[in-house]
Amino acid sequence: MNILLPIETINREIDFKLVLAGYLAGKGHQIYIGQHDFLMNLVPNLKKGGLYIGKNIFTKSSPNDRGEKYFFLKKHNFNIIYLHEEGAVFNIKKNFAEKLKMQYNINFFDQNDCVCVWGQFQKKIERLRTKKVPIHVTGHPRFDLYKKDWKKFHKSQISKLKKKYKNFVLINGNYSVSNYGMGLRYFFRNNLVTKQDKIKLLNLYLSSKKQLHSMIELTVHLALKFPKTNFIYRPHPSEDHEYYHIIFKGIKNIIVNHEGPVSPWILASKLLIHDGCTTAIEANLANIPVINYKPYFYSNYDLWLPNQIGIQIKTIDKIISYIKSMNKKKNKQSLRVKNKEIFNYIHNFKNNSFKEFLNIIEQKINPNQSNNRISSLLIKIYYLKSYIKESLYKILKFNKKQEIKYHKTKFYGFNQNYIIEKYKIISNILNKKISFKFHNSNLISIDDKEDHH
Repeated sequence: MNILLPIETINREIDFKLVLAGYLAGKGHQIYIGQHDFLMNLVPNLKKGGLYIGKNIFTKSSPNDRGEKYFFLKKHNFNIIYLHEEGAVFNIKKNFAEKLKMQYNINFFDQNDCVCVWGQFQKKIERLRTKKVPIHVTGHPRFDLYKKDWKKFHKSQISKLKKKYKNFVLINGNYSVSNYGMGLRYFFRNNLVTKQDKIKLLNLYLSSKKQLHSMIELTVHLALKFPKTNFIYRPHPSEDHEYYHIIFKGIKNIIVNHEGPVSPWILASKLLIHDGCTTAIEANLANIPVINYKPYFYSNYDLWLPNQIGIQIKTIDKIISYIKSMNKKKNKQSLRVKNKEIFNYIHNFKNNSFKEFLNIIEQKINPNQSNNRISSLLIKIYYLKSYIKESLYKILKFNKKQEIKYHKTKFYGFNQNYIIEKYKIISNILNKKISFKFHNSNLISIDDKEDHH
């Protein structure tokens, strides 16, 4: 069967998609992992149809999306297994259902598709939205890569990071509202209908800006207080990364770095500091201490779920004291989840997400539906076309330059050496030979025909 695994944000998605494809390899499937727009080019050539596993079938917020990509896939005999990358990270206490509704229109899906969700709470919300589409609680497989079964997966990267940065503190930014990668003009681009809408957007921006400034202040204070400790500041994929390079320039032990997946950075760190970032969940699963730095609290904008992880500290002095006690090995933060309510939101804490997600995929695989390869020449033509299109956009449409730069930050292309290294590790862990081909920076294919790499 043809199976498509789309990727939008490479640092967030690449590892679990490689592992997922590894599990599915050797079963007669033709699997393509690729940048989500590039994958869509391939669809008409996959005459047998297949399975599309991911979220990138909606390009706009729910009220504005007409489902063009969804119906395009359906036209070419693809069924969808939908799993959102941020399926439970909202200010849940107030408007979980509203936010979920804005992410995607569940009414597009038919009975041959299915929607996988992060937890039981999300399933209850989705059941109120539809009765025709199967809803499955799986959690998100990427979180399972922090569990002990996958300890070997990041071992070499962790070793390199520790050798380079020693015993470092990881600080994760999450300020795409106040430091949007497309710029301030783009963030405020819409002419809102009412004054109330304008005020809501402005308040959201100002509250985020206040917290952003607080995190910058904290980072500088910590760097000056602990000059022998490195502080890795990792921006969110949707932020303007250059902003931080300018702000922190000249402070040698603050390193702004967004290279590669976040997982080895978390696993190599001695402490994670954040506000409202999903990495807090990942750090907890990896047994890394977590601080939620929150000098201000805005209930309307608080990302409830990740902020239940670790300990909440409101002042710089208390974080300094916390790090001092860590350095003296007097601090023993409990890594157990204190608020049991979050088990309803994230299935991974008590279950094997990869196993349950794979069960859903196996149920959707049609043993009578064969696959077909796309010729390497045709893939090269599509890649050349995409390169020419991007180059022309840069020359002819000046306003597109910022947009292209923004998307390049999120998806900067596959690295062949990284893919080779990871598949050696995955093959070893799964105890199976995995045959793959690196076509270009936008596409990898996996099949059972021959050993390409």
